[in-house]
Amino acid sequence: MMKNTNIKHILISLSALLLTVAGCKKFTDEYNPANRTAEGYYDKFSGFEDLSKSNYATLRGIINFPTFFNLGTDTYSTPNVNDNNGENLYNVNLNSQNPNSLSLYGQMYAAINIANNTIYWATQVTDGNATTLNIRAAEAKALRAFYYYYLAETFGDIPLVITRTTVPTLSYTRAPEKDIYGQVIKDLNEAIAVLPATTTDFGRVTKGFAQHLLAKVYLTRGYKSYGEGNADFTQAANLAETVITSGTYSLKTKFSDLFDPTVANYQSSNEIIFSVQYSTNPLFNGSGNSLQQWFLWDVQNTALLGRSVFYGKTNNAIAPDPYFFSLFNKTSDSRYLATVYDAVITQVAGKYNNKDFAVGDTLIYYPVVPFTAAQKALRKYIVINPDEYRSSPFINGVRNYPQFKKFRDPFVSGYVDNGGARDTYVFRLAETYLIAAEAYVKLNNQGKALTYMNVLRTRAAKTGINPVSNVLYATELQYTGTVTLDAILEERARELVGEEFRWYELKRMYETVGNVATNKLLTRSVLYNDELKAAQAGKTVLDAKYLLRPIPQSQIDLNRGPFPQNPGY
Repeated sequence: MMKNTNIKHILISLSALLLTVAGCKKFTDEYNPANRTAEGYYDKFSGFEDLSKSNYATLRGIINFPTFFNLGTDTYSTPNVNDNNGENLYNVNLNSQNPNSLSLYGQMYAAINIANNTIYWATQVTDGNATTLNIRAAEAKALRAFYYYYLAETFGDIPLVITRTTVPTLSYTRAPEKDIYGQVIKDLNEAIAVLPATTTDFGRVTKGFAQHLLAKVYLTRGYKSYGEGNADFTQAANLAETVITSGTYSLKTKFSDLFDPTVANYQSSNEIIFSVQYSTNPLFNGSGNSLQQWFLWDVQNTALLGRSVFYGKTNNAIAPDPYFFSLFNKTSDSRYLATVYDAVITQVAGKYNNKDFAVGDTLIYYPVVPFTAAQKALRKYIVINPDEYRSSPFINGVRNYPQFKKFRDPFVSGYVDNGGARDTYVFRLAETYLIAAEAYVKLNNQGKALTYMNVLRTRAAKTGINPVSNVLYATELQYTGTVTLDAILEERARELVGEEFRWYELKRMYETVGNVATNKLLTRSVLYNDELKAAQAGKTVLDAKYLLRPIPQSQIDLNRGPFPQNPGY
């Protein structure tokens, strides 16, 4: 697989990113071993290029919030049943002290400041090519829009800072969410006008990134009380179709080839619109990619698996819930076995239930059709039926479910090796199809919505003919009913599990704009998430305050001036 060294290998001295402070020579002095200042470094193209590359380094931390982005939804819960996690249960533990909120808030604004600096210094470089400088500024604008979109969706009204910070600012105010959206749309339109369709530096932002994101922004704003309704949905559909028909991108023939490390160049195909880059060189990989550690149960629960390099160490913080596994037509849809293993294989020889197991034997099997007690008794291995995923044969109170293989990382060399080197997909063309389908649902154009959904289902179908029905798998998997928002969400789960930020996808959708009783986050989560359903004790709609997360209290305390908390927190 081709890996672009310009994006992958980012070595920027921290001192080059800090402002040189003149004045008091006490403990507050900054040590600048390179004796560089922004004014003497970023105004030259070589220094400016270092600055522009640093926009990409920050993305590694920003996308790595799987619990914050996914818990408390219809398809994910905690690995321990009867947990008390605030993000999953929307209880008193979801409050302004939430460390994930603080970390995301801080990382986003740090990244915005780098983007602001890039945009400014692009106008100050004395020896650069004007076209390249404009492209770098456009990349920064598109990334700034990405950050502000997710900040606004997370916290609502937030400070809008679009100029570089040169002196300490002690007082901020919360700009209306509507204004944040206005700036995001402005940034993306300006970026689209400049960005190239393709780049030789795989991993850089391109026109497709900005168009895909803008389609999503318009789609999201269309549901807002301050949005423009059908005009926004039309913009979303048009932009998505522009990406789909651009000729720059195409769907992989097989879904599994997107995730199979044995397939050549599997991470740099034309389906990938944008991905966050990692490196097989440990000098440039930082702490590495931990995506392979999510959505797994802990194999240490049994000595027959132990600290298996193959199954790896789990972060043990999030699990797909039983509802997720029920979404697949496991007979016809290839995505199921491209996403999970239907069996767990013994890694260490030994005994279980007085039965001998050799290395390579099946230890656990997850059947599609439930086994009866009599059928289970005939097997040496453990059989876990779909209605038993909330219990474990090894330890009480935890889930046991088909292990994810979608994010297996061949570069992880040991059980405790966190330093994965696989890239993380942020946008790929399959999602563009679903954005178009959702926009057309809202525009009451069922024909186009059905067409875009079925493109993905055709690709997802197993090859050949079902021997039982004598019908092509691709024919069996075609969607034939009315495409609804719920159908879109179900298809997103099958296609984009672990890639999409599920909380935001649910939060966006309303059957009726402004009617919180029809919001998908507030309704689907409590319907399908077992732990949340039990914690909410009969509620069918969550409180509307949960459409926003609380502002970190430490940020409010630091501000000199009024900075109100989100209602209800």
